[in-house]
Amino acid sequence: MLPMILTYLLFIVGLVCIIKGGDYFVDSATWIARRTGLSEVLIGATIVSLATTSPEATVSIISSVQGHSSIALGNAIGSIICNTGLILGLYNIIKPSRIQSHLFKTKGLMMLGYIGILWWLASNGTIGRMDSIILLVLLVIYIIYNISAVRSTRNKPNSEDPPHPISKKEVWVNGAKFVFGIGLILIGSKLLVDHGIMIAQWWGVPEAVISLTMIALGTSLPELITCMSALAKGYVGLSIGNILGANILNVAMVIGLSAGVHPLEISQQAIYLHIPVALGITSLLVIPTLLFKKISRIQAILLLGVYLIYIGALFFII
Repeated sequence: MLPMILTYLLFIVGLVCIIKGGDYFVDSATWIARRTGLSEVLIGATIVSLATTSPEATVSIISSVQGHSSIALGNAIGSIICNTGLILGLYNIIKPSRIQSHLFKTKGLMMLGYIGILWWLASNGTIGRMDSIILLVLLVIYIIYNISAVRSTRNKPNSEDPPHPISKKEVWVNGAKFVFGIGLILIGSKLLVDHGIMIAQWWGVPEAVISLTMIALGTSLPELITCMSALAKGYVGLSIGNILGANILNVAMVIGLSAGVHPLEISQQAIYLHIPVALGITSLLVIPTLLFKKISRIQAILLLGVYLIYIGALFFII
């Protein structure tokens, strides 16, 4: 009885950590956006998404080293589906987003292209070291694009926040918030994943379903908390940019590095179900948004619906 109570308590502690960490993290990231004159979408797609994708990278690389290809790939693909369907679905059901930034178009199409390339590389049943090089080249292209975007916008003043001298104290405080926030998110995610899996096992959930749902959801919790914190604070661009950037990094960085460490064996189910669902749900996000310049509540309901149907189907397929 005591171990069970302790598990539930640590699960709650993990939840508290990621909620508070997300609060600090969003505050510091938006401060960077205001003080540098960069757009929230760009900050979300670079600094924030890189930090919030670190749990996926850690889990997948460790799984690859241990020879668990299904976990390494499933974690990354499951996170893309979770980020898009669950997180952006919930976010835009609560508050539909109007999209004006040209960065959404570029990063959205880049995301679809990267997932399509991943599907092509996986079609022969293996993502080997040569495939890893291709994915890492795509990562470099993404980094170069972001550097270019930073250079083109860094001198543009933010009209909502006129420039004023930045004190050393301001830099230290926001730097500490950024590091402390992501630290709390990572610790909280670890606690939630480990003890959430234990709770799921006690309730009799199959292990295969746990690996495709609980682990992917757990490593996506930083994105979820960051998005919801951004929603509460009114930073729409930050949350959208975070998800786009995280999805791109899941393909190029997480899978690229994992396959570089150890070739990934790809199941037929991944080729014909998981990756196509990832491409389909991200297409449902990007294409209507480009056409109508917004993410409507109906579109968000469809995104969440696809996610829930996919998760439900796993219990019958596996």
